[in-house]
Amino acid sequence: MIPFEIPNPFNMKRALFIQPHHDDNEFGAGATIAKLASEGVDVHYLTVTDGGSGSNDKTLSTKELIEIRKKEQEKASSILGVNQLHWLDFPDGHLYDSEELRRELVRVIRTVCPDIIFTVDPWLDYETHIDHIVTGKVASFAARMSGNARFYPEQLQADLKEHKVQVMGYYTTKNPNTFINVDSFWEKKLKALQAHKSQFSGDYLTFITNYLSYKATEHAKQVEDDCNYAEGFKILPLMFLHSNVDAIDM
Repeated sequence: MIPFEIPNPFNMKRALFIQPHHDDNEFGAGATIAKLASEGVDVHYLTVTDGGSGSNDKTLSTKELIEIRKKEQEKASSILGVNQLHWLDFPDGHLYDSEELRRELVRVIRTVCPDIIFTVDPWLDYETHIDHIVTGKVASFAARMSGNARFYPEQLQADLKEHKVQVMGYYTTKNPNTFINVDSFWEKKLKALQAHKSQFSGDYLTFITNYLSYKATEHAKQVEDDCNYAEGFKILPLMFLHSNVDAIDM
């Protein structure tokens, strides 16, 4: 382990959770989101895609599905205490690294001005969903470049200012270096997940709940204080996100 102090997310004033799809934030970090909000951190969501591919129900039009998923996200985030939701509405399942996506992510970061950004870990082994890979990587790029006035200077002529993000946090990660006691917030996470009825129901909801609970009990073993449930994150200062071979060991 590199001798470097890992930043504490609870010392941050504002957090932006960037997710590929409606429900990813709840899945990967829902209990921590609720805990951050309860301790006064200003929590924002950014959903990158429109959710229009997230169902096999052929009776629903894509437009109907998009509206359903947006309402589900609004309900879920209100359960957790999220302050504000932001939407980009890129086509679900067809995301790619583009200049438009980079520009929009930088714009939202400069609008929200977060101290810390959380997103999916795009380097997760065996991750096959391109939306997750692209969102995690481009969010990381945007976090680094939002403080550079030479990137998208036209935004700075529209009452925005460049903004320097301090820390990145990755959830659904194989290499966590931070474990957060979420005993008091675990039920809120599960309740928020259940709000996504188009995604989680019946046997699948039971499987997801059991799987996440099992992982949380495993993570709890890494927490100094005794607890039953913990969520794990890879927390990295921005300096470790470029040309640094030791980031994986942080």
